[in-house]
Amino acid sequence: MSVICTVDRSEYWQQLCGIAQYQVIESLSTLTNTTTGFCYIQKALSIDEIISLISNDHSVKVVVPPPFILLQEFLDEDHQQAQSKVQKLLDDLYSVYKKHRSAMCLIPLSVFCVSSSIDTSSLPWLEKSLDSSKVTHNLESVICHSLFNQNANMIKAYKKLQSCFSLKDEESVFYPDIAKIKQALTQDELDKSELASENEKVIEQNLLLLDSLETKVAELSYQKEKHIQETDRQLAQFNSMRKENENIEKAIKALRKEHETQLIEYANFVQSSKKELTALEKTKNREIKQLESKLEQKSQVEQTLRAELAELRAIKSSKLWKVSNKVEKLSNAVDKHAAKRKKLSQDMSLLYTSELFDADWYLETYSDVQKDSIDPAEHYLLYGANEGRKPSPYFDGKWYLQANPDVASENTNPLIHYIKFGREEKRPMSPVMITHKKK
Repeated sequence: MSVICTVDRSEYWQQLCGIAQYQVIESLSTLTNTTTGFCYIQKALSIDEIISLISNDHSVKVVVPPPFILLQEFLDEDHQQAQSKVQKLLDDLYSVYKKHRSAMCLIPLSVFCVSSSIDTSSLPWLEKSLDSSKVTHNLESVICHSLFNQNANMIKAYKKLQSCFSLKDEESVFYPDIAKIKQALTQDELDKSELASENEKVIEQNLLLLDSLETKVAELSYQKEKHIQETDRQLAQFNSMRKENENIEKAIKALRKEHETQLIEYANFVQSSKKELTALEKTKNREIKQLESKLEQKSQVEQTLRAELAELRAIKSSKLWKVSNKVEKLSNAVDKHAAKRKKLSQDMSLLYTSELFDADWYLETYSDVQKDSIDPAEHYLLYGANEGRKPSPYFDGKWYLQANPDVASENTNPLIHYIKFGREEKRPMSPVMITHKKK
């Protein structure tokens, strides 16, 4: 495969690629191994890219334009720097050719021109299709041509490269046509004069239009000012109404929040009241049952005592004078036992009427009491308080006696004392519990 490429980005090379009969690919990156025959690479290649083509065993034909064409690419830079870059490009191209002349040939761009007089029959693939007259010459091309002719080193480097060309270079076909350039400049001056005359007319018309616009702007400004004032008035009124609405919304929110709070409090109160009523009802029912049980027990004890008393009276009325003294002692003992049972019954009733004694909790906490089938209040009065047991989670009798030594010295039940006297005396009933307040 033969690759026709260049280091030139000028309009000449783009025109040549546009009318070429062979395949034209955009850049080196799009070149594939399936490409055969001759092909053009439209994008200008660097020296490294040319070396890469050669290393891939391609036959490389580099089209070289005159230096003054290459200079046009760098004319935006400093002239000295532009000349240095072009000269370096020429020197590098010469070095590559000397190293790879077997796989590479250098062809001047001028031989592709239709107006060229050079015989190209030795290169049958070469197409004379470039029309240099279609490329516009301007002052830049004249400047580049002058810079090239004033630089002896660049001329020398190009002549050295020309010696490597496969065909003779006829660079004169690219020389700028000074007469055409002068004619073009003269025409430009005429065009500028006509444009200046037209511009004056346009300026005059614009001034008239400007006066009209200023009048219109003044009128619009007045209307705008009135509109702004009216808008400001409406805006102030709107802001006032919005502020008033905000205050109303705040008041409504506050009332709604207060109402919701009251509803929540009422609901909590109703729920709490229901719970308290349910608990109170259960407690009263339990107390009634317990009192009925105690009353029944008391009746039984009373019947027993009456039977024993009747028996004692019968014995006393009998003729057993010898045992009269013993009967009298037995009667005294029975009376003393009855007084103790009476006091025990009164204290039990007092416990069952107090919220500080919880019979169910006492039985659940002290399972041994439940196993013995003894009344929880009776057990607490006879044994529990002395053993340091609590009548409920809300009263600590052991701590109460420690905190009140005067009560401990009386050898009385701590809860009975608190119910009868301690509550009124505002004595604390537990170190970690809130002092109970009587409802």
